[in-house]
Amino acid sequence: MTRSCSALGCTARDNGRSRERGISFHQFPVDAVQRREWIRAVNRVDPRSRRAWRPGPGAILCSRHFAETDFERYGLRRKLRRGAVPSRKDGSVER
Repeated sequence: MTRSCSALGCTARDNGRSRERGISFHQFPVDAVQRREWIRAVNRVDPRSRRAWRPGPGAILCSRHFAETDFERYGLRRKLRRGAVPSRKDGSVER
């Protein structure tokens, strides 16, 4: 099953095509404090309850919602830094 980025309005899907374009996907943190920070940064509202949206167990965000400085490089791979919080709501690319 293909998962989609949880950021409102983002069309990124966790599939080979996105990965070919250098988009990575990251699950919401298990740590309660950091998880709340990510939820706050995503700023979604549950349409039924009109309360803050809560991510399900498979919820992910794509790398377009993080600053380049939120990543560490390991050879050709990059990893999201510990404590990184999404900072780009529209997924815009840094220029």
